[in-house]
Amino acid sequence: MRLRQHARDVISYTQVISMMNYTDREDDINMEQVVNSTLDVVQPNKIIQGEIVTVDKDFAYVNVGTKSEGRVSKDEFEKAPAVGTVIDVMLVSRRMVDGMFVFSHKAAEREKKWQKFMEWYRGGNVCVSGRIKSSGKNGMMIDCDGISAFLPFSLAADIRFKKAQDSKNLYWFKIKSVDEKKGNIVLSRKEYLDEEVVKIWSSFLEKYKIGSRVRGKVSRFVTNGAIVEIEGLEAFLSREDMSWKKVFKKKKVFSQEGEGEFVILSIDPDSKKISVGLKQLVEDPWLTVTEKYHIGDVIEGKISTITSFGLFIEVDEYIEGLVSSSDISWTKRTVNPQDLFTKGQTIKAKILNIDQTERKMSLGIKQALDNPWDTIDKRYPLGTIMKRPIKKILAFGMFVEIEEDVDGLIHVSDISWEDNYTISPSDYRVGDEVEFKILEYRKADMRISCGIKQLTVSPWEVVKEKYPPRSRVAGVISTITNFGVFVKLEDNIEGLVHISELSKRKIENIEEHFKIGDKVNAIVMGVDVDRKRLSLSIKHYDMMVEKEELNKILKSTSSSTVTFGDLLKDKLGD
Repeated sequence: MRLRQHARDVISYTQVISMMNYTDREDDINMEQVVNSTLDVVQPNKIIQGEIVTVDKDFAYVNVGTKSEGRVSKDEFEKAPAVGTVIDVMLVSRRMVDGMFVFSHKAAEREKKWQKFMEWYRGGNVCVSGRIKSSGKNGMMIDCDGISAFLPFSLAADIRFKKAQDSKNLYWFKIKSVDEKKGNIVLSRKEYLDEEVVKIWSSFLEKYKIGSRVRGKVSRFVTNGAIVEIEGLEAFLSREDMSWKKVFKKKKVFSQEGEGEFVILSIDPDSKKISVGLKQLVEDPWLTVTEKYHIGDVIEGKISTITSFGLFIEVDEYIEGLVSSSDISWTKRTVNPQDLFTKGQTIKAKILNIDQTERKMSLGIKQALDNPWDTIDKRYPLGTIMKRPIKKILAFGMFVEIEEDVDGLIHVSDISWEDNYTISPSDYRVGDEVEFKILEYRKADMRISCGIKQLTVSPWEVVKEKYPPRSRVAGVISTITNFGVFVKLEDNIEGLVHISELSKRKIENIEEHFKIGDKVNAIVMGVDVDRKRLSLSIKHYDMMVEKEELNKILKSTSSSTVTFGDLLKDKLGD
């Protein structure tokens, strides 16, 4: 403490003597002049060294060799400084607080860095690195190793504040202007990149040409491909150049940020564009595909992609084949591949077609299996009676399971002999087992017709047996139409007498000759079992009766000659 006080005394004395040398009147020297003289030694914005003499909870007190001590806020230090430490400080203001100078350690450090920066800048350096510190209305503040610089948004180029602020990346800039007096620096990221691109392109063109292999990193995916970073330049990788196989999801080919090797496909120095390829790293497998694979071969591969229209099977590392939905099953008409298969599943398929020009291979799963429809009629001949569960009931009929994945249709018209029959839930339900007969095969359409009513004799077969052709019947007219009359027989079977079969004479208006309820006799013309129709004829009945009467007359007459008068008398009853 005595040494410090001695230093003060020496300085104060020297200053007083100095003042006396410049004045002729001793009474002009006073304490105010002495204090002001010390400020001539400690000037604002000047870096001076001071020794820390004591530290309290708020300040570190510094002796800079003047009569009065100064103080520095402890907030300017990362940790409390030790007594005796010598530090650089700078006077903040000529105004003293509590009889002490107010110094700043940080201001001194900034000034030192600024002076160092200016020395570096005057040496011809124009590019500097820094990190994003903050953002304002017109631009961003950049921290260049303790020196603050301004980056206008218009010159920020690829830097976006929100992303750059969190990343803490180090960026390079070109110094656009420096105001040494105000301590201002303006930077340009755009100009730096423009100049760098020229350098990078020059280096790139010297090192590489079309067909060269380069290392790159996928930086982002775009609509038709991906952007690859190659030694500071961006190259475009088209979706078509990613793989010899069809690419549905670009991210499945390689992961973003993943590095790899690429082939340069084109270089355009004027437009600054580069295109690269990934699949070109290997020979085009389609050039020799027909040497390795042949139509009719059965291959085994893994399912790589499942779509609504089919499956893509990995035939080998670089070739895929498509199995259309129609070539999956012999028995299923509509197939949703996503319901039947899983990605990565191994299956067998037959090669149906190879198109080298279009780079397409068609495969079939069902073609690698036996077609059950080829021999189904041998396993179940026509007329086979079986009992199977009902799989589905619709308005027009119901489907029954013949065997796995093979169904037969029982049309509603083949369920019952009744006219206008409709399926009732009380009669049939899904899952019920029903007995039926196989009626017809249509292999080309993969359809089987079955019937239940065919298990019993048709009621019209009974009618056909009961009423053979030319047999006589009697009945009552039940309906009159413009094309004939319906006659109801004794067992409620109705037969039709067509208008042409009503009489030998031409009838224009049926109702003038017949009434509903009239009893008539008729001859059976025939029975159509399939159409459920009984055809009758009144005209032929009358003709048959007349013929019988003529034969009767001929037999009863002893004379060998019969005259027309005899016949007329017999007809009239004479």
